[in-house]
Amino acid sequence: MWVPTQSEAIEMFARHDETRHRAGAAERARRTAATLAEKGDHQGHAVWSQVADSVERLRQPHLVDSRRAREMT
Repeated sequence: MWVPTQSEAIEMFARHDETRHRAGAAERARRTAATLAEKGDHQGHAVWSQVADSVERLRQPHLVDSRRAREMT
């Protein structure tokens, strides 16, 4: 059975979250990270911050245009 590494899991979730929440995905992930930090979950904060960073990379205009064009086919 395949078990993703942490970096693979972060990338997979970022792609899922970006597809589901589009432009609001990064902010949503940052809010989750902040909530976890407030509760003292520093590891969770670090992971969700990485998810937000990955979403921001995915939200680059040329990448968004490319993905949306594939969705139309």
